[in-house]
Amino acid sequence: MKNGSPQYNNKEEELVIPMQESPAAVEEELSEETNEDSMQSTLVTESQELPSDMVDEVHAERFSSTKNTNHPTVTRIKVIGPLHPTMIRSKINGINILPYPRRANTHLTTVNRTPCTYQEALKAPDKDLWVATINKELNAMKQLKVWDLVLLQEPYKMIGTTWVFKIKNNPSNGTSEFKARSCAQGFSQTQGIDYGKKYAPTGRLNSLRALIAFAAVHSLKFHQIDVKSAFLNSPLTKEVFLNIQQGLGANKQTSCLKLNKAIYGLKQAPLAWYKCLKDWLISVKFEPCILDPCVFHRSLDPPIWLYLHVDDIGIFGKNVMLFKKGIDTRFKIKDLGEADLMLGVRIEHGNNAITLDQQHFIKSLLNQYGMTNCKPASTPLIPNDNLSPATDEEKAKFEVLGVNFCSAVGSINYLSSATQPDLSFAVSTLSQYLENPGICHWQAFQHVLCYLKGTQDVGITYHKGAKSGIVSWSNANCSNCWATQQLVSGFLATFHGCLILWKTRKQSSVSTSTTKAKYKALCDLTFELLWLKQWCVEARLFACELPITIWDDNQSCINTTNSDCNFNNKQRKHVDIQLHFIKEVVKSSVITLKYTPSSKMMADFLTKLVNNVVLLHALKALGILRIGVRGDVEFPCHKRTRSEPY
Repeated sequence: MKNGSPQYNNKEEELVIPMQESPAAVEEELSEETNEDSMQSTLVTESQELPSDMVDEVHAERFSSTKNTNHPTVTRIKVIGPLHPTMIRSKINGINILPYPRRANTHLTTVNRTPCTYQEALKAPDKDLWVATINKELNAMKQLKVWDLVLLQEPYKMIGTTWVFKIKNNPSNGTSEFKARSCAQGFSQTQGIDYGKKYAPTGRLNSLRALIAFAAVHSLKFHQIDVKSAFLNSPLTKEVFLNIQQGLGANKQTSCLKLNKAIYGLKQAPLAWYKCLKDWLISVKFEPCILDPCVFHRSLDPPIWLYLHVDDIGIFGKNVMLFKKGIDTRFKIKDLGEADLMLGVRIEHGNNAITLDQQHFIKSLLNQYGMTNCKPASTPLIPNDNLSPATDEEKAKFEVLGVNFCSAVGSINYLSSATQPDLSFAVSTLSQYLENPGICHWQAFQHVLCYLKGTQDVGITYHKGAKSGIVSWSNANCSNCWATQQLVSGFLATFHGCLILWKTRKQSSVSTSTTKAKYKALCDLTFELLWLKQWCVEARLFACELPITIWDDNQSCINTTNSDCNFNNKQRKHVDIQLHFIKEVVKSSVITLKYTPSSKMMADFLTKLVNNVVLLHALKALGILRIGVRGDVEFPCHKRTRSEPY
């Protein structure tokens, strides 16, 4: 190695990063870039006392971390954001909020193994692992000819680079993988100069659940692969120049990198990768779906279906190895075998059944918010507790906690949209108070966590032998909207008897009758069913049996829709568009409306808080069962009031 430049081993063609032996280039980079911003940490002398509002006395020992070898008189503490707001006290004005004193994010006070900068990676205790993954990334760039080293010229607009490190844990098998990515600082790009279009599609969860249901019913294999260094395979259409990245050791003053292919961080990188993968799939006879461009199918014998999410690919078919061998000739892949974790959802394959759950994510939430020892609740929200806008006193009590309420609700929102429809109404209710939450709203969120404690081993089951076709339920309710008088719509649909689609949302306008509210909910469901019907045809799953049944508990809505007469009701004119649309779809025999009593309405729990018995009955009928259980399922039954401690 000369002048700190990278050297290649002739035998293994492996890039060696300057490190311990005469690390001239690295020392120069360290001296130039080590500052308060890059380290993002706070230095505290041993003699200096920590502020009392920074930590609880119970957890003060967590700050006794090891001394930094480069600064023998100081201790480095990882800090993110203001210190004081992250404190959560055990009691506020006599209200027991948590069972013990703690911090909102206790993991911030512990030793963080993941380095934030390139310099920290070279100084970390496990630096050998980080250097190995940096070598792996740079070698992949070299082999794929991602960039060319060119002389720096005046007209070039330079884009900065940075390293991003992560330890990726797999909760299914308990393994950890060190990852390093050389990323462009895309925030400095200018549209029209550095890039054109940047939108890249991602697959819909409804599509994934429908494919899983189809695979379970027809005994298809469901495997998963991960494309290695996916973005590095994607050619660029515009010239992009980067500053010399750390670790290469080239002269930054006279040289720069001209990109031939995309790297992580570029605004156009996701779209470039999607086009690259799509072009190859089309070349091997796959067809994309128009309604979901991340679903591909090949009708050759045996047929294969693909679900794409960036570099994760789900494969459905009888002979999935045929596709794996084919794609491995074009891209380097990591064969993950039978799918067990995709998009944060754990997948279990049983006898003629596939189960989806997020038990690992629920456990992390309970641990994050100090609720691991809470009492399980039987319903997602506190019974007979109508939430309302917070008073100034309630806001003040909540502000003392310093909790990010938006982040908290967002975490359970993904649960509700992925695997737990029973949380949909609770999430919809809490989302109305994201802007100015109070202590009562925080307690409602804690109650949701208590409910999750008792249902963390519950998942959606897709099994063989289910009825074919699409069946759906539509509902609307106004009993929980006294503050705004805006009703709540809720609907769900099953595919081959398996739940694949559900939604709860607050209606955008006030309805003067329940019938009008039902029209709005019915119209929203019809849009989704028309999409699902056409998607099934495009994906070659099956020719959807028509008409699709929609169950509703409002006879006035059903009779008006099924009637051949055109009513001229002035009070109904603002819903006439929805009504005429539904009547047209019914007349064309695409859907049919049928009446069901309110006691048998499967979508009731999506629009209001129902008791434990009604909720269990609906979930069991929809195939939401305890993992590995096929029969009677009972959740922990514990009724709680707001004043009861968690």
